[in-house]
Amino acid sequence: MSKASAVARAVGREGHTVFTAEISPYQLCHTRFCTYVSKHYVLPRPTKHPKEWEATIQRIVKEQSIDLIIPCTAPVESTAYAHLKQRLPSNVRVFAFDGPTSDELDNKFTFNQVLENAGLPCPQTAHVTCLDDALRFFETLQPSGKKFIVKPAVYDPKARTEILFLPIDDKERQWKYLASRNATKEVPYVIQEVLQEPEYGCYAFYNKGHLTGFELFESAASCLVYRQLQKQYEEVRDLCKGLGKSMNFTGQLTLDLMHTAHGQLVPIECNPRIHSAVCTLEGHRNLASAFADADFVPESDAEIVTSKPETFRYWIMDQIFLLAGFWKPKNCFKLSVLQMLKGGDALLSGDDPLPFLAMYLIQIPSLLALEILHGTDWLKIDFCIGKIVKEGGD
Repeated sequence: MSKASAVARAVGREGHTVFTAEISPYQLCHTRFCTYVSKHYVLPRPTKHPKEWEATIQRIVKEQSIDLIIPCTAPVESTAYAHLKQRLPSNVRVFAFDGPTSDELDNKFTFNQVLENAGLPCPQTAHVTCLDDALRFFETLQPSGKKFIVKPAVYDPKARTEILFLPIDDKERQWKYLASRNATKEVPYVIQEVLQEPEYGCYAFYNKGHLTGFELFESAASCLVYRQLQKQYEEVRDLCKGLGKSMNFTGQLTLDLMHTAHGQLVPIECNPRIHSAVCTLEGHRNLASAFADADFVPESDAEIVTSKPETFRYWIMDQIFLLAGFWKPKNCFKLSVLQMLKGGDALLSGDDPLPFLAMYLIQIPSLLALEILHGTDWLKIDFCIGKIVKEGGD
């Protein structure tokens, strides 16, 4: 949700009228307190009540004469906005890929095919829709020393556990593991080559096939610290340019990248939606245009929305809780006090302080109260998204 506040500020500062919306139980989300937000709405969940969700969106669009929707959603909801485009009035733009393109990029196997067809580097990846597919892959695999991981073809937080690098010598254990994935045509998996750390992430957005915004950053499973990564910056930016040009993109995506044995950065998967790293781009003169201007195309690389090398963003309560030992710094970046002094909270803005206060004083306390009321188990607080993290993810 931090990304929603960043976008609301960016387009609001340029004089656009901004409305925000969020699903329950985020009625008290911090974005509704943004200085630049005229009105906030609560939506049904598109994954549970798709007809009611669409009817509500259509009503808001008509009621407020909205001509642009910028999705700032969780992974499970982003596809709903991509497929919504074709059913909205013709004058309403959705700053996202269309439904078929979004689905193609979201699926790890079809995204891999996109890279291959564009002549871009990619890891060895196989499509798995049944146990026989997986068994056949490893039976015909030529000895190379490579290891492979089995994961859902489409985002599924519940299936990110029990990771086993294959092949292994214990064939019975390998067979049981592959069978336990329960891959089907409806819920396909991929077998993908394991690449080498460190893992990087990049956030890119496009208009009419042109790269209009870009950020490259170090990545982690729980990534709540963002700053520009200058190593291999131009290499990844050029890769994103080539991908956008080959598919004539208009919309936003995030790539997860890892290194081959030869040090080349290769995309391992694509998330066709906004990323929280947008917080590093706030203040760029072209950020609002990149989101809101249907005709914006950079005339040179200098016009592409990028962060300043010294920009450093984190969520202060996350770091305080880490320093205090409320949870272990596993799969995340733990900063020292000195490092924190060199950066700033991703939510805090001089002309818009209320979202910062609302996240820490209203949104998170209200969600914690619900967890205590219902007596549910939870793992930690995600101050970036503004949610209580539970077993199995979102």
